[in-house]
Amino acid sequence: MRTQNTPRPAATWLRTLHGWLADTRGALTLEAVIVVPVLIMSFLALLIFYDAFRMQKVNVTASYTLSDLISRKVDPVTPGYLEGLHNIYDYITRATHPTSLRVSSVYWNVLEEEYQVVWSYGTRNGTPLSSAELNEAADRLPIIPRADTVILMEARMHYSAPIVESLGNQTFAHFVVTRPRFAPQIVFLPDSGGQIALTPCQQGHVACGW
Repeated sequence: MRTQNTPRPAATWLRTLHGWLADTRGALTLEAVIVVPVLIMSFLALLIFYDAFRMQKVNVTASYTLSDLISRKVDPVTPGYLEGLHNIYDYITRATHPTSLRVSSVYWNVLEEEYQVVWSYGTRNGTPLSSAELNEAADRLPIIPRADTVILMEARMHYSAPIVESLGNQTFAHFVVTRPRFAPQIVFLPDSGGQIALTPCQQGHVACGW
């Protein structure tokens, strides 16, 4: 027979549950097990984002620097000169992965009403830019005055995140347009001694209007 002071089973379970919930022994260890991996992953993510944006900024700076160097040229540029610029590019960016440069002289053809390539050179056996490929990026090109040309510098760098190389693998590609400073056109002289490429106005097909 149950006496008056004998606790009921339900009340016993409630007291046991309350005591278990109120017990804080081992709480610090449990929190550490949950929080520490999250903190480590967050730190690695911040490191990867910081390094990626840093490398992208370095690539942009190097692209503008090389484009400005070419825009100041008065003498014809040669393949050897452009290959040397690629070596400078690798030195500035401290690249540890493959890089590529492509330099092109571009003008607006008033006869065909489209952008056209005067000359183009891809370093380290890269593919030159074609006029068809150029016009696919017409929305990224400025308005070029009649009889003028611009230098188009395309720099590409493969990026792999530090520590965890499988994360953040991508290619940084930058598209820099610069107007020649001292002449309407930067002249390119091939190693083969071929004819220097000129725009239609320089060939006498249309009036240059300089």
